[in-house]
Amino acid sequence: MSNRKKELILLAGTNDTRKTLSAQLEEVIGDWFEIESYSLEEQFPSPFENKLIILTSYLLEEDFKNAIGEGCHVLIAKRVINYEHIDKLLAIPEGTRALYVSDYAQNCYDSISMLQQLGIDHIDYIPHYPGCKASPDITYAITPGEIGLIPPFITTVIDIGTRLIDLTSMMEILSHIGLLAEKGESISFKNIRSIIDLNKKLARSNRDSEHLNKHFKRVLDGVDDGILAIDELGRITVFNEILETVFKVTSRQAIGRLLKEVIPNQELVAFILADNTEESRCFTLIQNEFIVQRFMLQTENSIVATFKDMNQTIKMERTLRRELVKKGFVAKYTFQDIVGSSAAIQNTKLIAGKLAKTDLTVLIEGESGSGKELFASAIHNASFRNNGSYLALNCSSLPEDLMESELFGYEEGAFTGAKKGGKTGVFEQANGGTIFLDEIGDISLKLQARLLRVLQEKEIMRIGGSKIIPIDVRVIAATNKDLLKMIELGKFREDLYHRLKVLYLHLPELRKRKEDITELIQHIIHLSGRNNVKILPEVMIRLSQYEWYGNVRELKNTIDYMLAVCDNYTVTLNDIPDTHFFQRASSSGVKGDLMYRIESSIAATAEAPMKKPAGGVVDDKDLLMILQTIYSFNQSGESIGRKKIAEQTRWWNKELTEQQVRHRIELLEQHGYILIYRGRSGIKVTQTGLDWMNSLTAE
Repeated sequence: MSNRKKELILLAGTNDTRKTLSAQLEEVIGDWFEIESYSLEEQFPSPFENKLIILTSYLLEEDFKNAIGEGCHVLIAKRVINYEHIDKLLAIPEGTRALYVSDYAQNCYDSISMLQQLGIDHIDYIPHYPGCKASPDITYAITPGEIGLIPPFITTVIDIGTRLIDLTSMMEILSHIGLLAEKGESISFKNIRSIIDLNKKLARSNRDSEHLNKHFKRVLDGVDDGILAIDELGRITVFNEILETVFKVTSRQAIGRLLKEVIPNQELVAFILADNTEESRCFTLIQNEFIVQRFMLQTENSIVATFKDMNQTIKMERTLRRELVKKGFVAKYTFQDIVGSSAAIQNTKLIAGKLAKTDLTVLIEGESGSGKELFASAIHNASFRNNGSYLALNCSSLPEDLMESELFGYEEGAFTGAKKGGKTGVFEQANGGTIFLDEIGDISLKLQARLLRVLQEKEIMRIGGSKIIPIDVRVIAATNKDLLKMIELGKFREDLYHRLKVLYLHLPELRKRKEDITELIQHIIHLSGRNNVKILPEVMIRLSQYEWYGNVRELKNTIDYMLAVCDNYTVTLNDIPDTHFFQRASSSGVKGDLMYRIESSIAATAEAPMKKPAGGVVDDKDLLMILQTIYSFNQSGESIGRKKIAEQTRWWNKELTEQQVRHRIELLEQHGYILIYRGRSGIKVTQTGLDWMNSLTAE
């Protein structure tokens, strides 16, 4: 029984205060005393008799008078700010108005007085306790743990923690219980150690601040623009190295002085200090033109001005332009690059030039090889977006899933194989510029729906994303197909057609402007670097008589062939390719799609239509070429598979990937036109496939 600890009662106003001060006493005298603690927020036994009672504030005497019985000795603890959190107060800017929030008015005033006596007097303290009203323009609040009492409009809260029992009160407690001699020195030492730790913390903070200031200065001096900042009194607070060169004044000489004392150009000083909304203006400084931009930092009540050398800006724009060219994000052609003096082509260029001056969507229709991309590029370069990006995408060159990711981009993890960090789609990359969608008739109905939304809402969402991204892009679309016929067949959305055909441009076929053929031939020879080659007049006449169903592209291929086979730098009639070289007329009209008529005839009869596999519209010309390639290998007794077919497409007008070949082989197999064997047998053309192929090539 003699080892039983004596009891000490701690009475506090709040539960948080009770816990903090109970822990403080436990650390000091817990080996000798059993510490019981109670607060006004909870029930407690009463009255206490013959106990040592510590009240955490004299304000609690009335609240606890019924709890203190006979024989009790009461000590009222003096409280002090928790040293560990003083650095938070020192970081508050001088002159800041801040609420001091506590549960009692007297606690507020006592704490504020203590802070000021400790020298933390750079803050304009405003007492705040239950029942007070505060101005909503105050953003700071300081509290000793009373977070729940802080007004909701406060944006910055500094919690300095519950006030602790101070050194004199702790010594009084030790003296009363007879432990002063044993514990007094260690308590005093601990108090001194707390102050030393605080000083070390502040010194470390000062070193960090100095390091940050040096880093900040190196950053400011490293940028290419001059940077100036002034406070509300017009005194310079930031003056970087570029400005030292411009105004022949060091930053050390400039900082702290009035702006008008450092900068002799009074017009510039008036512009920077002006209250008007003008944000940028050109000034001539040290014989160079500078764009000076100014803006206000409302929270700091200061002005920042940047000085941008226009010569440097021009160089950066040229560099950016070169980078865009490297990435293929720049339109290569202008209307001057479109060759031809005929009325047909001149009128088309005139109309296209007018369309370029608007920002509306354009649909370009024309046969294959008639120059749709050439006109799209020229329209972009003649528009007010000519400094923006220009991205061209062939809609028939990729499967549906890849086309969707190319157009709209994707987020990281959107699908298996998605790149880390995701990918930006061409609509985002072309923001502020133009996107050219060639072969628009080849996109699937699913992609048509997404494209329609982009045109309507001017916004996109990446694959696997949830964020709506606004875009500012002009769309130019092109096709060599009859979109109205495709609408009848249910292959193209009518609403998308009208969204694309806000403005319209039809490109004349080469056979309708034969007077341009001679000029085009001369241009093609010039581009080839073979200006020393002569074409005989009878060759020119013969070429001018041809119908050129492949248009300018076919003409260029023919000239390239003739330049390759001619002798003695002279092109003769013998150098003209035979009839198998030239493209024949298509019964489908001006569209030039070799197999488009077959789709229409199949859909119009009772025969089963050729269904496309999921993944989009496939050009029937591709199917025929693949079937003919397989049949050719079958006839020669050679085995052929997807990889070999893909290699063969390098000699076609359109090279296909192995994945695209697989896509088309699946379609041919579904309709019984081919059989796929394992091993060396490879792929074989069936009789049904042979009949279908012959029916299309019989004409």
